[in-house]
Amino acid sequence: ESQIVTIRLEPDQVLRAESGAMMYMTDGISMNTTSGGGLSAGFKRMLTGQNVFISDYTYDGSSGPYGYVALGTDFPSKIVRLSLEEYGGKIVCQKGALLCASHTVDINVEFTKSFGGGFFGGEGFVLQGLTGTGDVMVKAGGTLIRKDLKEGEVLRVSSGCLVGFQEGVEFDVQMVPGFKNVLFGGEGLFLTTLTGPGTVWLQGQPPQRMISEIARRVPSGGGIGLAVPLPGMGGGGGEGGEGGGSDSSS
Repeated sequence: ESQIVTIRLEPDQVLRAESGAMMYMTDGISMNTTSGGGLSAGFKRMLTGQNVFISDYTYDGSSGPYGYVALGTDFPSKIVRLSLEEYGGKIVCQKGALLCASHTVDINVEFTKSFGGGFFGGEGFVLQGLTGTGDVMVKAGGTLIRKDLKEGEVLRVSSGCLVGFQEGVEFDVQMVPGFKNVLFGGEGLFLTTLTGPGTVWLQGQPPQRMISEIARRVPSGGGIGLAVPLPGMGGGGGEGGEGGGSDSSS
């Protein structure tokens, strides 16, 4: 199951969203796609897993007191609404986690503090820093879990399951203890380590994990091919069917 989010805009309010995420918009909503501050700003967003271009939605008030914009995700996801003011004005997320935000929110590049954290932590060297005022909509695969860590409390997380964390939470990696755990545990060599105080959000089905499982089950060595008739050898015809899918939202 995947969620969508519907945003209600008052006249002259601006919603800033990832380009390509829009499902529909009501009459009176205008969309303006830009680099959001020049090529340097677009390149900075690209480093954090977002698109170079970003879309601003504005309501002109011509069709009543409110206009509506509905946004979807590029992967089956849950969507969580977070207020930056509630978490000290800054939240650090995994690359590509942001779906949309108030236009008062800035997307900054956050580098991991250590080489090991970037290379082995499963999140990469670059994380996504969301700063400013207003609300952000963040997407997570599978079940979304929130953990409130106390001062000095340590949470060890499987690589890729991290969605984001409040500023003040320390991000690092630790080696998985035990030779058998490394070989047969299925978690790899390292676990992401988060140390409180602060709030942490986790996802139960990281996109990378699902993509890896699908790729592992795809037949290799020519399991799928096309039959091409040769001249003089006869030919055969095949019938193909197209399947349709249905979308659901909550």
